[in-house]
Amino acid sequence: MEKANKHLDETEIENSSLQIKSEKPFALAMRFNRYIRAFKEQMKDNLEVDENKYNLLKISHDKEGVRITHSLEAQQLELINESTGEPI
Repeated sequence: MEKANKHLDETEIENSSLQIKSEKPFALAMRFNRYIRAFKEQMKDNLEVDENKYNLLKISHDKEGVRITHSLEAQQLELINESTGEPI
């Protein structure tokens, strides 16, 4: 997780992500999520470590593997007025 977080923070490539191939992608994604929750809980009382440092990672999975992206790189929502169809 540390390497993924560092890579995604330092890269200047737009919409960068990391793909981890796995035979059991759902289980791997859940393991990453459990790790993040446990890290946050353990570092809650440690003032030297930011307990929220993995909060910006978005972990998703498909049939081939797990994809880790930075949540700030996600596409922005486009709001459209329902009656006129124009963007807001």
